Amino acid sequence: MVDDGWLDRWKALLTERSPAILELGCGSGLDTRWLAREGFADVTAIDVSLEALAACARAAPSARLVCHDLREPLPFSDGQFGVVLASLCLHYFAWDKTQEIVSEIRRCLSKEGVMLCRLNSTRDVHHGAVGYPEISHHYFDVGGNPKRFFDEEDVMRLFDAGWERLSMREATIDRYEKSKTVWEVVLRKR
Repeated sequence: MVDDGWLDRWKALLTERSPAILELGCGSGLDTRWLAREGFADVTAIDVSLEALAACARAAPSARLVCHDLREPLPFSDGQFGVVLASLCLHYFAWDKTQEIVSEIRRCLSKEGVMLCRLNSTRDVHHGAVGYPEISHHYFDVGGNPKRFFDEEDVMRLFDAGWERLSMREATIDRYEKSKTVWEVVLRKR
């Protein structure tokens, strides 16, 4: 994986909404490292994998790390964060659970806090959007792992209540060995 620079264009917005940033599904810490390098000092990164958290600790030693399963309520106070990042971590869940997670994210955001997220697109042909058994609408069994893909209507429906969309675009990224198509969505809590 390589840093595809997706956060560069949002640096001013992140700076405006700091100091406290929560990163969901930090993985190996690519985005966490970017945040540290850009001077964001109050970063909490969570992941369900202890191995991922160990890699994130090496990538961004200043980040506060928390092992947490997103299927459970977030272990943070209401309004604790000015920014929540969720890059490619909201696609593992049934629709109702995904909605619950988004509700938890909203709860943890401060008044007018922002969420930056990337979601698998239904056009993401290299990473499971085609050729796999469909569990439910746009939710596939990809090699034994459930994986959700979003079309524009799904994105609009997921963020229909309590959010103001600041930006929404479908893009192809080069973070992985094969190109990946994602929705990049930036929202403000209403």
